[in-house]
This record gives sequence, C-alpha cells and structure tokens, in this order.
Amino acid sequence: MLIRTYADIEKLEGKDALSAAERMLIENCRIGEPTILGDGSLPERASQERSIRADLLRYLIIGGCAYFKPHERGVAISGAWIHGSLDLSFAFASGALILKQCRLTHLFYARQARFNLLALNGSRIPGMQAEGIVVLSDLLMRDLKCDADLVMRGAQIAGEFSLNGGQLYSAGIALHLGSASIGAHAFLDETNIFGELFFTRAEIGGQLSCKKASVTAKERNALSAECAIIKGGVFLRDMKSYGTLSFSGAEIGGQFSCQSGRFDGGDSHALNLQSTIIKGAVFMDRLQAAGQVTLANADIEGQLVCIGADLHGGKRAALNANSVRIQGGIYLDEVKSTGEISLASADVGGQITFSHANLNGLKGDALNCEGLRLKGLFFWRGLANVSGRVTFTFGNCGGLVDEIESWQLVSNVLLVGLVYENLADPLDISFRKRWLKNGSQFNGQFHPQPYQQLAKFYRETGHRYEAREILVAKEIEQRKATRKAIREGKARTESWLIPDALALLNFLWDGATRLVAGYGYKPWLSLWWLAGLVALMMLAAQRTWDAGDFAPNSAVILTSQDWKTIADGSSQNPAADWTDAHAPGKDYETFYSFAYALDVVVPVLDLGQTDAWAPSPARGDWGYWMFYAQKMFIVAGWVVTAIAAAAISGMIRRDD
Repeated sequence: MLIRTYADIEKLEGKDALSAAERMLIENCRIGEPTILGDGSLPERASQERSIRADLLRYLIIGGCAYFKPHERGVAISGAWIHGSLDLSFAFASGALILKQCRLTHLFYARQARFNLLALNGSRIPGMQAEGIVVLSDLLMRDLKCDADLVMRGAQIAGEFSLNGGQLYSAGIALHLGSASIGAHAFLDETNIFGELFFTRAEIGGQLSCKKASVTAKERNALSAECAIIKGGVFLRDMKSYGTLSFSGAEIGGQFSCQSGRFDGGDSHALNLQSTIIKGAVFMDRLQAAGQVTLANADIEGQLVCIGADLHGGKRAALNANSVRIQGGIYLDEVKSTGEISLASADVGGQITFSHANLNGLKGDALNCEGLRLKGLFFWRGLANVSGRVTFTFGNCGGLVDEIESWQLVSNVLLVGLVYENLADPLDISFRKRWLKNGSQFNGQFHPQPYQQLAKFYRETGHRYEAREILVAKEIEQRKATRKAIREGKARTESWLIPDALALLNFLWDGATRLVAGYGYKPWLSLWWLAGLVALMMLAAQRTWDAGDFAPNSAVILTSQDWKTIADGSSQNPAADWTDAHAPGKDYETFYSFAYALDVVVPVLDLGQTDAWAPSPARGDWGYWMFYAQKMFIVAGWVVTAIAAAAISGMIRRDD
C-alpha cells in the first residue's frame, strides 16, 4: 500500500498495523530525534522491534503531508529492517536521510532524487539505482555492504563522498559514478569490491582515495577514471587490484600515489596513465605490478618515483613512458623490471637514476631511451643486473654519470645519435673505446657519431689526448666497416678492381695513414717515422761507405785518370782514398752519412750528398743492396712526407 497521507497510516489495521518500531519512528520524526532500534546494530531478521515498511519510510523522507510534518532535521534510523521497495525516484527529501546499520530487502531507487544529506553508513542493501541523484552536502556510505550494482551515474554531490570500509559485489560495474560531480573528496579507503569502479568523466573537487582498498574485476577494468577531472590528488597506497586501473586522459590536480600497491592487470595494463595530466608528483615506491604500467604521453609537473618497485609487464613493456613529459626527475633505484622500461621520446626536466636496479628485458630491450630529452643528469651507476639491450639512440641529456661496472652488465648498447653535455668519471680510454665500439652499430651498420660526441666532450673539457685517441679509434672502426662493405659489394665505388683487391688496397693505405700520422690526428708520428728512416739510412750508408762501395756520382770523375788509378788499384775504399786530404778529390763533396740519409729520405731537402755520391752495385754486396735500398727509402720518404703534409694540412682544416 502506497502511503501518501497520514490518513493512509491511520487506516493500517490488523496484520498491516504499525509495528512498535514504526510507531517509534513516527514519534521521533515528529520531534526531530534519531530512531535507534534494538541496540542499533545491523539486524539479521525482521521483527516487531526492528521492521520498518519502505512505504512509510518514503512518506516520512519526503516530508509527510499537511496533517503530519516531520521535523526539519529529517529522518535518522539505526538498526532497522526495511522491507519493501524504497523508491525515492524524482523525490525531494526533507532534511537529512540517515540509515545507519539498516538492512534493505529490495533495491533502493533514487533516480533524479534530491537529498540534503544521505548517509547509509554500515547498512546493507541489495543494490541501488540512483542515476542523476543530487545531494546538497555529503553522501556517506561508510562500511556499506551492497550485493549488486551501486549506480549513481551523473550524480551531483556537493560535499564529500565516502565509501570507506564498504563492500560491493557485482558481476559488472560495482560502483558507477560516471559523469558524476563530487564537490569535495571521494574516499574509498579499505573497501573490498568485486566488480568495477567507474569514475569515467567524473569531476571530483578534492582527492580520490582508495588506500588499502581491494578491487577484483574479471575481464574488465578494476577502476575506470578515463577523462576524469580530479582537482586533488589520487591516493592508491597499499591498494590491491585485479584488473586494469585506468586514468587515461584524466586531469589530476595533485599527486598520484600508489606506493606499496599490488596491481594485477593480467596480460593487459596494470595501471594506465596514458595522456594523463598530473599537477604533482607520481609515487610508485614499492609498487608490485603484473601487467604494463603506462605513462605514455602523460604530463607530470612533479617527479616520478619508482624506488623499489617490482614491475612485470608480462607480454608487454614493464613501464611504458613513451613521450611522457616530466618536469622533475625519474627515480628507478632498486626497481626490478621484467619487460622493457621505455622512456622513448620522453621529456624529463630533472635527473634519472638506476641505483641497484635489476632490469630484465627478456628477449627485447631492458631499457629504451630512444629520443629521450633529459635536461638533468643520467645516472648509470650501482646497477644490480641488466639483461637485454640498452638503447640511447638519438637521445639528448645534460650529463652522463656512469661507471665501468654497470656498463659491464650490458651486453648490447646503442649509442648512435646520443648527445650529452657533460660526462663524469670514468675517463678510462680503454673502457670508453670498448663502450663506443659496442654502441656504434645501428641496423647492422657502423655509425661514427658516438665517437665524435665523446671526442667533442673531451676536447671542450681540455682532454686533448683522450679526444685524439677516441678519434683514432673511430677511424679504425669506420675503415673496417668500409672494407667489409667493399667485400660484400655494398660500398659505392667506381673502381674497376675486384672487391677483394680494393679491400686490400684500402687496408694497406689504412695501415699507412694510421701508423704514420694517426689518421691525421697525430701528425708528429711522421717525424718519428722520418727519424727512423733517416737513422736506418745513415747506418746503412755509413756501413756501405766503410765497405768501400760508394763512388762519385759524376760521369766526368768516373772517367778521369785520377779516379781510375785509385779505383783500379789496391785501395780497399777508393772513395775515401780519393777524397783524402792529399788526394786528387780533396776538394770534392765530403761524404757525411747523416746528411746523405737526410738527402735520401726527405724529398724536400737537397744537401748535395746524393748528387755527389752513389752506391756502386759492382763493388760489393753492400753497394749492391744499398743501390736498391736507396730507391725504396726514397719512395718511403716521399710517402711519409706526403702523409705528414696531408695530416698537417688536415689538422689546420679539421673541425673534429
């Protein structure tokens, strides 16, 4: 029976007569006092002392009638068994409605209903259909137990929404606040929910808190807050979830914290913050995530802290932060990742740290920093383990702070295109050469840029020696790659030579330029080569002279009678005897082995020694070998001098 007037109440007789609990409720509503039935606890069964019919309750909630007006305070009941369907759809509640520790036997309907305050703390309901509900102050559902969907899509709550300690059970959406407006905070701390939490396109004026909550949603999101506007922070500390937590496209006015959370997204996302705007920091300390954590295209005005997090991406990346914008730093200390950590194209205003991190990329990248833009320092120190490739291609960072031990954990690194302004220790050249050699291959091809970048840093910081060593190492690897390309027929060349022959010539020229002038970076090496050639020639020339195997380099003298007399006589050293102080050739050019060696080896010098003297192959073994060796020394001198000249001129023009 629908009760609309007090007269309808007076007609209730017999088995429909008012129970003791109903009479108490009517009297307390008249004077504005709360009604406590029994001990005020949640009833287990219907009884005269606890039972309230839903129609009577509705009559009192909407303000009675002209004959009977409840007090302006509204209706407050504790410990009631409310039987029948409580339908307040499109109704206006008079005063507050407080149903504390009450049990409803049927669905609670409140579509488009309007309340000053609605409290269902500690109550148990079979479900609630309240689309478009309006609450002018707080909506309190602390410790509520709901056995079916709690639907408040499009709700307008001017104050706080609290479901702390609540228990919701649904095969679909357990709590539907899609497109709702909550003026203050939304609290779901320590809730136990089976089904989805739905906040898509909701607007929350304060924080959203799900601390120590447990949400289980099979084959759907555990929490959906896509495109929501949350003006405060989001707190998911110690939360447990099975299913994706999605804040994709949301705007969060404070921090986002999921410290010590345990999120299981299965083969999908554990946490989805794609394209989310977060005005504060993101804290994921000690987070345990099964499924991908994504921050792709997110905009974070604070820092990202993942210290001690355990991220297992399953079939996906463990952490996807592609194109994320973070004004602070990223702290991945002690993180344990299974699957790729991707910072590709990220824009980070602070530093990035990996102290004691354990990175396992499975069969892919352990760390992907391709296109990373980092204004601060990149710390690659103290890592525990790295399994998988580390990619820095086309990245840019303010500085690199690394160590040999951490790089030794990396079997494959890509450094092509990486630009850094500063580099801390170590400056160990042998290590840096290995580091660059390992990181300069991209798509099967050698790229010199990593060498150029490190040499640029060394040169600008005054480490000239280190810069030259790196550039020489670059030339060695680059020319190896060139010869490989020639042999494989991949190099563009107009030579008619077969590839193997061309590769051999390249090898010989490569060796000459490297040994003689360090590819132009060490032109002074040519002086040592010239000095060595001069020394060898000087010793050989002196030995040949002493053996008597030199002769004047003049046809006139060789045909003169004076020379013939000495040369054909018993003299052991005709050249020396002929230039003796008392001999006919005393005024001839005196032989000087050092000057002769300079004359032979250094083509730009003309000291007159080679014009005056020449080894005679007919006079003895030394003369024979010296005759041919001189020619080779002349050629060697020309080669060394030419390379030296090219190196010196190259150094003048070089911009490495």
